[in-house]
Amino acid sequence: QEVFSYLSERIRAKKTVVPISMNVSRIHLENEKLLTYIKMLFEQYQIPADLIEFELTESIYIENSDMVLPFIEQLHDMGVKVSMDDFGSGYSSLSLISKLPIDIIKLDKVFLKNMPLDEKDEILISSIVEMARKLHMSVVCEGVEHQEHSLFLCRIGCDFLQGYYFSRPIPVS
Repeated sequence: QEVFSYLSERIRAKKTVVPISMNVSRIHLENEKLLTYIKMLFEQYQIPADLIEFELTESIYIENSDMVLPFIEQLHDMGVKVSMDDFGSGYSSLSLISKLPIDIIKLDKVFLKNMPLDEKDEILISSIVEMARKLHMSVVCEGVEHQEHSLFLCRIGCDFLQGYYFSRPIPVS
């Protein structure tokens, strides 16, 4: 509700707005009224769906596979994007993205652990970005802390970069 209210206030004040991602936990998925609540928030605050994204961790997909697909489909029916957070930190990522209608892959920071990146790191990261592009998904690379990582990710066509290289977490204001 805070996110919807914040976006609504900025829109009314004709201030710049950017999409905001919110995490969905296993507990959220177990709440049968969650989707009804999300629909109510869209109606109440009149927020364009492209300003909202829901992030589900890879482990949620694995542990709650029977609940996740209908949840994603209903979010898509509302026009909301869904991302897989921490992609690559678990064991079933490739099989999951082939089965689930994910819009965005958030590549886990574990892929950028080496400075500089070695050849295997570069091959793996660039292959994931290329695969996502072929599956019509966007890629956010998390954990970017060095200019060299940023330059490499831009060169291979990663869609979005996130990390301390750009900014540490900051207050809303």
